[in-house]
Amino acid sequence: MTKRRYDLHIHTEQLGMQAAELVVVEAHHALEAIGFRYLPGYLASEHAFPLDPSALPLDERGFEFRGGAIPGVVDDYLPDDWGRRILSQIAFYQHQKKYNPNSIIDSLDMLSRSRIGGLSIVPQGGQPQFDFGANVAQIGIAESAAQRMDAPEARDSYDEASLLYLANNGTGIGGARPKALLYDAEKRYIAKFNRPAMDRYNNARVELACMKMARKANLEILDGSVQSGINEREVLLVERFDVNPDKSRNHMISINTLLRDSETQRMVHHTFRYDDIYRVLQQFSVAIEEDVMALLRLMLFNRAINNTDDHERNFSLIYRMGDSQPHGYRLAPAYDLVPTIIRGGYHAAGYKQSPNPPSLSELEGTQRIFGLSRSVVSQCVEEIGYAISQWGEVATACGIDPEEARMVRGFFNV
Repeated sequence: MTKRRYDLHIHTEQLGMQAAELVVVEAHHALEAIGFRYLPGYLASEHAFPLDPSALPLDERGFEFRGGAIPGVVDDYLPDDWGRRILSQIAFYQHQKKYNPNSIIDSLDMLSRSRIGGLSIVPQGGQPQFDFGANVAQIGIAESAAQRMDAPEARDSYDEASLLYLANNGTGIGGARPKALLYDAEKRYIAKFNRPAMDRYNNARVELACMKMARKANLEILDGSVQSGINEREVLLVERFDVNPDKSRNHMISINTLLRDSETQRMVHHTFRYDDIYRVLQQFSVAIEEDVMALLRLMLFNRAINNTDDHERNFSLIYRMGDSQPHGYRLAPAYDLVPTIIRGGYHAAGYKQSPNPPSLSELEGTQRIFGLSRSVVSQCVEEIGYAISQWGEVATACGIDPEEARMVRGFFNV
């Protein structure tokens, strides 16, 4: 049996301190139990808030999770598919050992100093790390390292320097797409790399166009840009919404976490629906009217562009502390808005009894959705419809090849 203790630090606008401590117990790399306890100093702060409002309310008592269940706030912090691939190779090349992706201890002991969100989990007594990744001037190194890692033919000839670079500038966000964190003097970015051997379109330019189209539909989404000529390829830089102007962070928690059983932290097994996100907002949002409107727009937009990858980890709540809005959890800005080039496929998230969200044409007669009136729903349908009608203009402005733009448009659902 192996037991490890970790310190959990937070770095938000009003908080920069150790907030909690963790104990992880494993037997033969299989999780036995995880203990979580808020520290008295954190609980005494006037700015303290629950890191998981469902499973970890502010309380001086400890929380214990057994039976292999992982507290969602820890699960959100663990590496994604892309990150686990990197850690696996780092373990082999640098430490001559096998990395077990099912071991929480292996993952926490090896994770990078660059993460999305406001948390840093370090071995007991360690220093918290809230790095922003690499300077954007090193984007060529990042892209080259990612392509080397992603190329099937190069799986047995990794460059240790490239692996260390990717491990130190990882993201902590979900997905399997190669990515890294970068920054310049003014902004912080998530860099998303094209996968020439696997992508059916120029992902960097198409995702940028969808982001700009989403803004026309009045969705909250940060801007981005495509960097060309990076090792003869292109990279999408997306501005991060978890970083504040003073370089502090916003704590994020995924819908995947908030849909778990609050006591056991096991996933509740049922088909995921946008209705589930609505119920989460009803429980935890401090600006319910705005967030429900945002959810409706996001659901209709995902359906319109055929973004079927709308799973639980692609939606989050973000804890905001700004003076201009109530302190508390809000629906995070939209992210990962990319079309799926498959006909007849189902969305990861359905709506009511349907496996798919409603299309714009299905709502021509309008109906109440998420408690919103018919007139409000009709207005959102018009906004999304107008945005989608601008695809040709937006695609041209983003430099998408005309034939590719027509191909992508053919999979939209309006």
